[in-house]
This record gives sequence, structure tokens and C-alpha cells, in this order.
Amino acid sequence: MTHLETYEVLCTESAGQERDRLDPARRASFDKAVEILARDPYTELSRPMGAGEQDREIRLTSQIVAEYMVSRGRLLLVQLRIFDDADILLPEG
Repeated sequence: MTHLETYEVLCTESAGQERDRLDPARRASFDKAVEILARDPYTELSRPMGAGEQDREIRLTSQIVAEYMVSRGRLLLVQLRIFDDADILLPEG
């Protein structure tokens, strides 16, 4: 059996504040997504931001986008953008 490396997850102050504002259901989804990301921060679903591979962006859930950095076994959540369906000007459908 192979051992999967799990990256240590850290947050900037602003990302932590956004995370802490999530309601319990969205927080549970966020935590699950971050747990998956910590096992594979270079997943094909993420996109590099800039010239290097370390600065990345991913849509964690349908309503949460994360910008993060990967370095030396650590994954730093730099910024979270949280969308709420209540603020949509023109709903789909």
C-alpha cells in the first residue's frame, strides 16, 4: 500500500475570516473539498496563476473559489471568493 502525502493546510487571516463566516452546511462542504485538495493540490481541476505552478486557483464547491500557494508540504489558502445564490441578477433557467 502506498502512503499518500497530505499537505498541511494553512490560511491567511482574510481567508480564515471568510471560512469562518460559512454556514454549517457550506463549511462542511468546504472542509471536505480542502481535505481532498490537501491530498492533491496540483489536481487537473486547478489552474496555475502566473508563470509558476505554485500559485493556483480552484473552484472548491459550486459557490467557493480558492486561490492558494503550494510550497514545501504546505498549502496556503490565500483568498476565498464565496458566492451566494441570493445575489444573482439573472438566475439561470
